[in-house]
Formats: sequence, structure tokens, C-alpha cells
Amino acid sequence: MNRSSETTKKRIWLFLAIIAGALFLLCVAIVYKDSRAKKYEDVVIYETVGFVSDGAPDETASGVYAHFNDDGDVLFDVFLNWNEKDGIRLVCDRDVSVSLSGVTYRDGDILSVEAFEEIPGEINVDVLGSAAGIFRFVGVNDLPSVHLGTYNKDEGKEYLTQEKGNTASGFCTVIDKYGDENFAGNCSLSIHGNTSWNYDKKSYQINLESDSSILGMGAQRKWLLISEFADISFLKDAIMYKLSADIGDIYSPEFCYVNVYLDGQYEGLYLLTQKIEIDGGTLHGLNDLEAANDKMQMMGGAPDVTGGYLAELGVYETMTDEDQNLIFETPHRWIRIKSPNNATAGQKEYISGLVNEAEQALYLRDGQKNDSGKIWSDYFDTASWIRQFILQEISVNLDTEYSSEFFYVKENERMLYGGPAWDFDRSLTDYINFIENERLELAVRSIHNNSVSIPEKDPSGIMWLKALDNHKDFHEEMKEFYYDVAEPKMRRILVNDAEKWLEDIGNSAGVDAIKNGGYDFTEDDFDDAVATCQKRGKQIIQGFNDRLDFLHGYYRNESDYVTVTFVIPTSRFNLVMPVMPGDTIGTAALPLYHDSMDWYFGDELFTTETLVREDMELTQEKGR
Repeated sequence: MNRSSETTKKRIWLFLAIIAGALFLLCVAIVYKDSRAKKYEDVVIYETVGFVSDGAPDETASGVYAHFNDDGDVLFDVFLNWNEKDGIRLVCDRDVSVSLSGVTYRDGDILSVEAFEEIPGEINVDVLGSAAGIFRFVGVNDLPSVHLGTYNKDEGKEYLTQEKGNTASGFCTVIDKYGDENFAGNCSLSIHGNTSWNYDKKSYQINLESDSSILGMGAQRKWLLISEFADISFLKDAIMYKLSADIGDIYSPEFCYVNVYLDGQYEGLYLLTQKIEIDGGTLHGLNDLEAANDKMQMMGGAPDVTGGYLAELGVYETMTDEDQNLIFETPHRWIRIKSPNNATAGQKEYISGLVNEAEQALYLRDGQKNDSGKIWSDYFDTASWIRQFILQEISVNLDTEYSSEFFYVKENERMLYGGPAWDFDRSLTDYINFIENERLELAVRSIHNNSVSIPEKDPSGIMWLKALDNHKDFHEEMKEFYYDVAEPKMRRILVNDAEKWLEDIGNSAGVDAIKNGGYDFTEDDFDDAVATCQKRGKQIIQGFNDRLDFLHGYYRNESDYVTVTFVIPTSRFNLVMPVMPGDTIGTAALPLYHDSMDWYFGDELFTTETLVREDMELTQEKGR
């Protein structure tokens, strides 16, 4: 072999060796990067390092979120209840230290840093060595905070979210907005919600050991932390719960905005509220059949069947995961027994019989009696159902009688009471989004309680609320209550409360958005997030004001209107719009659905220029 070919061969082998070495180093780097990430997350973060505003209890310390940004740099983000004027105290094991810009800190030492400042540093653990990264401290302030911890490290957030019903033992510490401890005690934790179960930001249920007051709210054992994941304004639930209480619902839940931490990690901005429940919840004045049933099993005897009961209106698709022994139906509805959740066969038979009797009377015309010789008002408490009607009508709630709408029965009373109010995060704008049109005028100008039917039920199975409103005396009393009580109360809430809430939650809403929206953020992203929440909140406030303006004018002159009903295919919703005879429906109110603009009144194509002179039912199929 000549020298030239040998040289060529050596070069080829050298080239291959370099490639192989590079691939090996790349693999090592990837494995090392993954192992570092695992080490940071599983060991350093949760078990050994925490930071807390100086003066706050150790159990409220926030851990470190270690992750890689888009450039592959290690970031140590710390979200904690803290104002920049306050120092931050390090909480860690004796064999751990943290270095920031070359200065080493140990347990109990005080750091002085600025929010969002990028500080090079290290976490040093004797057994594991050092982990270098860039620290960022983000202050979540101006609101109370709820700190939850699980006692068993195998029952943390990952366990809670694996399967519905998973419950962990832990503790709850609440710090008020002044930094003082408001509550501390043991509790059990679980994930709350049906639809919201699938949200990235989870809602939580807290069961305390006994009835306890938190942040000035009435004493209860069961509390909820609502994520408000579907409501970027964080205002809808708060506005409607306040209205419900102000217009006379004694069981309406109290609430408070809080920042939530679980096992030292910031979860976000939440609405802390009391649970709608007889046992340990807001309906504390009702007879607790769950406790009575437990006692009966131990001591023997016949179960009480007359009450109290808490039940939920819904459709079957929302109940498929529930205990079918607690589900019953009527010709027009499906009903879920919420309490007692250990209902006996006799109790289910009693409440089912009462509800079917009441519904039979409800759908009869004024003056007509059911098989028991009674009329609708013998079964439905007018005052409470008027409140329910008005709450749903003002809010244009997407979930009306579909999910999370309750009624209850008192002991020894064969009467259905509407309420308590619950779950308004999908109201107003979400009604618009449902029919794929972002224009607010659609929600503002619709008659919400005309627009829902129950699939797979009797065609006359319109909502209970609409069936109630079909009775003239109910309707007239409802309008009087709207003008005299509900509208003035709502106007005051929008001016006096909602604007203040929006200001109070600004900082926390911004931190929530950047924390739950991804970690590669800057201070500018935080400012943008705060601005977005504020803008959305003001839109919601204005939307509610516009809604009140519309209802005010409509109820004063409803006999002067005709209606245009858009029959939306494959939906439980139809959109019903009142129009003055001789007017057009307007360009902003023509709904879009599945990218189609074609709506027909019989054979006639309906457009934004069509003059409306009579009640019209529109479909997307010509000649229907």
C-alpha cells in the first residue's frame, strides 16, 4: 500500500473517530441535562430548599422551580408571597447552602433581591454536589395566601391528579394580606370539579377537621379553591356570588381571592369559597341526612325520608361518572342527588316522587292542576326561583341547568327551593364563544332562558326556569323584583366591588398567567399579563352593564318585540333575539356557526338586511 492511500485511510478513521466522539458527547450532554433536571425537580427542589418572606412561618416557604429555558440555560424560579421592600429568608437543611452572585447563604440567612432580577448562583448539597443556574424571584403580593402541604411525599400533586377521588392527608396554613397567620390546621386534599378536572390549572377541595372560619368567612368544614382557569378576568363567579347574597340567598357562598401554594410550589390565583353542601358546607341550616343515615346504620331504625336534600339539575352526559344510585329522571330532566350521598332506596324514591309531581304541575298552564290536585306554586318556592332565574338571565350562563345548578328540599316540606347559586365562570362571553362568535352583542341582546332544551327528552322539555317564567304571576313578580332589587344591586356591585377586585388581583393575575403559561418569561411578559387581565376584566364589567341596559329596556316593553330564533344544529342551545318589528337584526348579531352564513326562514334566505315583522325561526336548511 502506498503512502498516499495510508494517509487517506488515517484521515477517514480520524474523521469517523471525531464524529463518534461528538455523538458520544452529545448523548452524554442529553443524559446529563435530563439527569440534572430530574435531580433539581425530585431532590433539591421539594425537599431541601425553600424561601419565605422574612417573618412568615417556615411552612409557607416556597420551593424552587428548576427548568431549562429555550436556550438550554438552567433557571431557578421562586414564586413567593413577598414585597420587594421585605427580605427573603432561606429555609433549608443543615447540609445545604445557596450561593447568589458569589455570596453563600445558609438556613435562616436573609437575602435582599429585586423581583425578576436574573442572579447567577448555585444550590449546594453535601451528598449531591452543586447545581448551577440563574435565580429569579417573583413576588406575589397584596392578597392572602393559602399554603397546602401533603404529609406523604407519594401523595403530592401527581398522585392527586392521577385519578378522580384520590385524597391526601396534609395541612392548611392561611396567611392574611397583612402577613399574619389566619388559620392553621390539618386537612384532607383532593381535586375538585367535573369539566374543570381536565384543566391544566386544577381546583382543589379542602376538608378541615372541624368547622372553621377562614379570612372572616363563616365557619365551615369543606372549602374549595376554584382555579378560574376558564375566566381570564377572574371576576364572573365573584360578581354573581355577591349578587346572589345581596338579593337574599342566605346559602350563597362567601369567597375571597387568594394565592395558593401546594407542597411549596405556587399554583396561582384562586377564589377561596365555601362548598355548596349540607354536610360541612353552606347549607348548614338543613337536616343532614348523611349523618342521620350513618347513625341509623349503627343503631338501627327507619331512615328519615322527608329532608333535607340537595339536588342538581343536569343532563345525563354530565352524570356518567356519578353513582347511578343517586341519579333519577323525569319526563323533562335528569337529576343528581348531591346530599345525602348515601341515600337509601326509600330516600331516592321520596325525592324522585316529589320532583316528578312538581314537574308535572310546572308544565301545566296557569290554573291547571296535576294528578295530586296542586298547581306549580304548591311545589316551587317563588322567591328563591325568581332569584335563580334572574341570576342566570343576567349572566347568560352557558351551564344553566346543564351542570352545577342546585335546588334543595327542607325537612318536612314538600317544596323545591332554587339555589344556592354556583359556577358562573362560563357566563356572558362563553355563551358567545359557544356559537363561535366573539361579538359581545350576541350575549347582550339574547333572551337566555328561552334558548335551552334538553336533548333526548320530551320536545317540550325546556328549562325549568323558562317553564316557571311561562306562568304569568311568576313573570310579573320576577320583573318587579328585577327592577326594584336585582338591577340596582348589580349596578352597585359593578361600580363598588368589581372595579376594586380587579385592582386587588392585578399583581397575582399577572404572576398566575406567566406561571401557568410557561416559564421562559420576562418582566415585560408579566406586565403584559397584568394588562391583559385588567382589559378583560373591564370588558366583563362593561358587558354586564350592557346586559342590564338591554334587560331594563326589554322588560319594560317586551310586548312590543318579536323574536328571531336561530336553531343551532347539534346543540342544546338556540339563540333567541328580540327585535322591534320593522327593524333588522343588525350586522353584529347574526351568528356564525360552522363557518356558515346561510340562515333560512322557510325558503327565504335571512340576511342582515332582512326586515323582521313577526316571530321567525331560522334554520340552516332551506325549506325547514
